[in-house]
Amino acid sequence: MHLGAQKLALKQKEAKLAAAFPKGSRCQKCLEYGHWSYECQGKRKYLHRSSRTQVLKKNLNKISAKK
Repeated sequence: MHLGAQKLALKQKEAKLAAAFPKGSRCQKCLEYGHWSYECQGKRKYLHRSSRTQVLKKNLNKISAKK
């Protein structure tokens, strides 16, 4: 087996193991670590995000303030 192919196979094996054990993964529902979203028993947390328009306006104001 070619050396590059061995490295690729090892990397793929490690990726599969990492996917099987969500130790470092963050749940997209409750934002806690250690489990997947479909396993989640917690409630969905509200995460406020600025709209894209607000972000663009803020960035434009920064740019115009620099000039």
